[in-house]
Amino acid sequence: MKKVVEALDHVCVVIPCYRHSDALENCLAALSAQTYAGRYETVVVDSGMDARTVETAGRFDGVRVVRSERVLQSGEARNLGARSTSAELLAFTDADCAPEPQWLAAGLGCLSDRVRLAGGPVLDALPLNPVAVCDNLLQSADFLPRRPDGQATYLKGCNLIMRRADFVEIGGFPDPEEGAGEDTMFCDAFLERWPAGIWFSRPMRVRHPGRTGFRDYLRRHFHYGYCRGALGLHLKPAHLKYGRSMAMVLPFAVARLSYVLRRVAAWHPIALPKYLILTPLLFVGMVGWSLGFRRGLIVAAGVDPRLAAT
Repeated sequence: MKKVVEALDHVCVVIPCYRHSDALENCLAALSAQTYAGRYETVVVDSGMDARTVETAGRFDGVRVVRSERVLQSGEARNLGARSTSAELLAFTDADCAPEPQWLAAGLGCLSDRVRLAGGPVLDALPLNPVAVCDNLLQSADFLPRRPDGQATYLKGCNLIMRRADFVEIGGFPDPEEGAGEDTMFCDAFLERWPAGIWFSRPMRVRHPGRTGFRDYLRRHFHYGYCRGALGLHLKPAHLKYGRSMAMVLPFAVARLSYVLRRVAAWHPIALPKYLILTPLLFVGMVGWSLGFRRGLIVAAGVDPRLAAT
C-alpha cells in the first residue's frame, strides 16, 4: 500500500481550547517534543476569548491562535482550525491532552491508500486521582494501552490523524445540538465512505486528565448517556425496547460496567486490580450514564419526560 506521507509532508495539529490555558502549556510542550522529523504547524482554536491562551501559545514556535467571538463546541472548533490551514494532513488533539513523543510519527505512519483515519490509546494523566481515573476509563475503555493494532469502528476526537482531502470529503465534524457525540458521528461518516478505513495504532498515545470532582464526574457521564440516547448512536434493539424504562437503569449500568472491565482484562490487565477496587465509583458513574441514556431516549421519542416515570 502506498503511504500517504511519502507524498504529503505538511501537517497541521489542531487543538480546540476553551479556557484551558494552564493545560494548554503541557499540551504544547508535549507537541514540541515530537520525534516526527517533517514539517508541522500547530493551530490553537480559542473560543474562550482568553488572553492567557494567546500568551501561552506565544511561548512556543510554530503555534498560531485562531480566535472565535463565540463559544464553540469541540467539533466546531476543530472545523475552524482545519479551515485556517492549507496543510495536506490534519491531526487533532485537545488542550488538556499531552501526546507522547512518538504520537505524530506513529499516526502519520499509519495512513495509506487503505487507512484513512488513525487514532490510538487515551491514557491517564492523573493516575493517582480515583475520580479522574474512573472518569477516564469510562470515556476511553476502548482505547487502552495494550489494545492490538488493527481496524476500528470508533476513535476519540482528542487523538486523530487523517488527510485533509478526506476530512473535506466527509464534511468535517458534525455539530450536534446536544454538544457531544460528534466524534462518533465523524467516525461513522468515515466508515460509510471507507468501511475498512479506520485504524487503531497502539503507539499513537495521548494522556488525558479525567474530571477530578465527583459532581462533575456524575454530570458528565449523565450527559454522555443523554447524547447517546438523544442522537440514536449505535443503538441495539434492546436499547430501543427497554431503554426508557426506569427499571432497566441498574441492569444497563451493570451491563456497561461489565463491558468496561472485560476491556480492561483484555487490554490493560496490569490495572485490573486497581479498577476492581474502584468498582463502586465506576458503577455510580455508569448509573449516571444510564439515567442520562434513558432521558435521551425519551426526548428522542418525543415523550414528555415528566410522563415517563416507569
